[in-house]
Amino acid sequence: MQSRSKSDMKPIRKEILNPGNAYIELTPGTRVKFHFQTRRAGDSRIIDDSRKMEKPMELVLGKKFKLEVWELIVQQMSLNEVAKFTVHKSLCAQYPFISKTLRDIGKKPEERRHCCGMTLQNEGIGYTDLDELLQNPSDLEFIIELFSIELPEQYEKERWQMSDDERMLATSTLRERGNNFYKASRFTEAETCYREAVGIVEQLMLKEKPHDEE
Repeated sequence: MQSRSKSDMKPIRKEILNPGNAYIELTPGTRVKFHFQTRRAGDSRIIDDSRKMEKPMELVLGKKFKLEVWELIVQQMSLNEVAKFTVHKSLCAQYPFISKTLRDIGKKPEERRHCCGMTLQNEGIGYTDLDELLQNPSDLEFIIELFSIELPEQYEKERWQMSDDERMLATSTLRERGNNFYKASRFTEAETCYREAVGIVEQLMLKEKPHDEE
């Protein structure tokens, strides 16, 4: 029996389909957007295509995304590069669940199947091809087109992405913005800013501190 070469045994193998125009080192907090197609390795049938979904894939690096291999993949790419990655099945165990979540976007709540352990065992994940992938895992091929890279300082973070210090800074900014709206008699906008600032403060107050007494 012919042994496989070391390159064939790599958990992630990359093939560049179209080189990008700039390599940017991605730091934690960087937001990337990309299109993707998914296939079983060696199979021409497409499992998922982001262009047929509601919107392209968006990731913020360092936020413990369930499919960690996608974070590793995009860090190997240049902006506007298109590449095919063949990924060992051991790194793709979460893919059926990620796929289900992406497919369910835009569906009404009653059209979505809740995926608890009992439902998964008795009825599956709700998509035949994903059920098959769960039962018979295989290496997957991802064709990725990385078309947007925003470093942490280049975009306004959503609240869930912020550290506590960043949230406190945001409250000051919102309060100042609200004051400016109030002075301009734009009371609705002012109220929105004040409410958002209060919401952030309340969230911080609810967080348990290490040495607080119960």
